[in-house]
Amino acid sequence: MPIGESVKSPQPVAPPPAPPARPPQRRRLKLLLAPLLGLSLVLHGLLLLAPAPSSRPAPQTETEDTAEDEFVDLLSIGTLSRPEPETVSPPPEAAPPPPAATAPPPPSQPIAPTRSPNPPAAAPIATDTPPPPEPAFTAEPEPATAAVPDEEVVEIFTRLSRGSGESDFDSTATSFPAIAYLIPQGIAAWSPQDQACFFTQIDDATYSTQPSVVSLRYLTRNVQLIEEQDIPRTFPPPQYQVNRVADGYCNRPLFQVVREGQPYLFISLVGIGVGASGQQASGLVLIWADDPRAG
Repeated sequence: MPIGESVKSPQPVAPPPAPPARPPQRRRLKLLLAPLLGLSLVLHGLLLLAPAPSSRPAPQTETEDTAEDEFVDLLSIGTLSRPEPETVSPPPEAAPPPPAATAPPPPSQPIAPTRSPNPPAAAPIATDTPPPPEPAFTAEPEPATAAVPDEEVVEIFTRLSRGSGESDFDSTATSFPAIAYLIPQGIAAWSPQDQACFFTQIDDATYSTQPSVVSLRYLTRNVQLIEEQDIPRTFPPPQYQVNRVADGYCNRPLFQVVREGQPYLFISLVGIGVGASGQQASGLVLIWADDPRAG
C-alpha cells in the first residue's frame, strides 16, 4: 500500500437471501398419494397372479366321461347277467323222464312181478357172506394173544438178568428211561420211526410201550453176551426152543420162543449206547405177547 493513503474500514457483507418457503399443501398431497400408489401396485400384482378362469369346462368333460363309463358298465353287467340263467341246466336233468315214459312195455310182460322177489333173496346171501371173515379175524388173535402170566414174566427176567456168579445186570429201576435216553447214541438219537416201533411215547422222564409189549428190562451188559449167553440160558431146551427171526424187527434182532411145541412169546433185543451194532455196552430186552411185525 502506498504511503499516505488512508485505511478504509471494511464494509459489512449482506447475508444471502433465504429460499422461499414451500406451501404446506403440497407436502400433504404427497403424504396422501404415497400409500395410494403402494395399494394400487399391490392390487395390480394380485390381479396378475390370480389364475385364469379356464378350468371350468374340465369338470364337465370328467362328468361326461364318468357318465359314459357308468353307461358302459351297466351294459356289461347286463350282458354278464344274461348268461347266468343260461348256464343253469335244469332241462337236461329233466331229460331222464322221457326214458321212464318208455317203461310202459314192461307191464305187458308178466315176468316183471317175478323179478321183485329175487332182490330180497340176494340180500340174505349178502348177509351170509360177512360172517365167514369174522371168525377168521377172531381166529388170528387167538394164537397171537398167548397171555404170559406176570409171575412167569418176573421169573423170565430174573433168569435173564443174572449171569455167571449171580451178577444182576438189571438197571431198569435206576437207569431207565433217563440214562438209556440221554447217553450218547441212546434212545434220544433214534429216529421217530424207530422209537415208534417200541414206544408210543418216551423221553428222559416217562415212557409208554406199544400195547403188545408185556414188559421190558434195561440191562447194563454187552448186547452180544445177552444174545449168545443170557437168552439161551433163560429158555433152556428141551422145554423151550429159541428161533431167531431172519429179518428181525425194525433193524433189531427178534427171537421167537416156543414152549413144548407151541408159540410162547417174542423177544426184541435193542442195543443202546456207543459201539458197533450188536456190541453196545447195554441193551434193552422187550417181551412181546405176539409177533410185533403183525401189528
